[in-house]
Amino acid sequence: MFRKLKLKFILTNVVTLTVVLVMIFSGMYFSMRGFLKFQADMILHTIAKEEALNPNFDPALIRFFFTKVNASGEIIGHLSGITISTEDMGALKEEVLKMGATTGKITQGKYKFKFLKFPKEYGFIIVFLDYSVEEIMYKPLITVSTFIALLSIALVFVISLFLANRSIRPIKTSWEKQAVFIADASHELRTPLAVVNSNLEIVMDNEDKTVGSQKKWLSNIQCELERMKKLIDDLLFLARADADGEMPKEHFDLSELLYKIYDTFTPLFQKKNLELLLNSPHNIIVYGNEFRIKQLITILLDNAMKYTGEGGKVELTLQTGTNAVQLSVKDTGEGIAKEHLGKIFDRFYRVDKSRSRNYGGAGLGLAIAQCIVNEHRGTINVISEVSKGTEFKISLPIENKK
Repeated sequence: MFRKLKLKFILTNVVTLTVVLVMIFSGMYFSMRGFLKFQADMILHTIAKEEALNPNFDPALIRFFFTKVNASGEIIGHLSGITISTEDMGALKEEVLKMGATTGKITQGKYKFKFLKFPKEYGFIIVFLDYSVEEIMYKPLITVSTFIALLSIALVFVISLFLANRSIRPIKTSWEKQAVFIADASHELRTPLAVVNSNLEIVMDNEDKTVGSQKKWLSNIQCELERMKKLIDDLLFLARADADGEMPKEHFDLSELLYKIYDTFTPLFQKKNLELLLNSPHNIIVYGNEFRIKQLITILLDNAMKYTGEGGKVELTLQTGTNAVQLSVKDTGEGIAKEHLGKIFDRFYRVDKSRSRNYGGAGLGLAIAQCIVNEHRGTINVISEVSKGTEFKISLPIENKK
């Protein structure tokens, strides 16, 4: 598919340029022909009227001769700027008279002339102008134009090939990521669906039993449905983020939001025998989406709680700068190996897939966190060391940057 797209891109550029060049050089060619024809007609009429070469014309470039002919068709005089015999003059004169035209082209032997038959009081004058010079000018013009056109097409082909490779690369990468995303999403949905299906089969096989006696299977179904709902909500969030929809923003008190989140999470941490600390000044106003920032902090705290062992500690810190605020979530958990640090923000990526699935995760939390940070035109970084802990550092602009 991408090969065809690249070839189509290159072909479109080459064909477009070819058409443009043909139009340009055709215009130049026909303009030149029109100018030379106009100049030749002007020279013919000037010589016919004055019976001499105008001083404004270069005699080295103007090859001509004329014959004066009386009413009986006899030559009564002539003037020649080229070497031509009297017999040839007479033959050319007779040919013109036979043609019966007042102007045109005539070829006889080695001679190629444009002629003009102009009436005079003694009869008429026939002026012959050598037009082989024009043909000599046409040939190099066509040759040079063809060479330039072919060279331009070759250059455009090379440049188009280079640009096509560069242009298609991000599209190909995006397509491949989308394919992986769909495959991973399908895989994540397949597991809870299988669990729901198997538990429903058990319930239906025991249809004579009461709902209470089959609470275990129904609870399993409910748990998996909730997991599917969360997964679908996360997928919808990422899909909206990919669509680049602008979310509503306003000024809100970030420090107050942190204290609310702290109050919500404290009982959960205590239940796991973990310590949650909050270090934040008061009245820190930022511009953004309060719900999204809450979702961001919740994701990071939830991850810290999952991967920090009993007796561990998690610190939530807020610091202010001139143009940005710095958020930090630091834990004393198991940490992340260096080879995984560059991939943890990828969708569906999990350091330990079996453990993540046991915790109910699908590997979308940090991808969503990064999307939220990007929507606020901020940055998110991670520092981690195995068995010592992990720290996520987030920088968010205080004011909206456009």
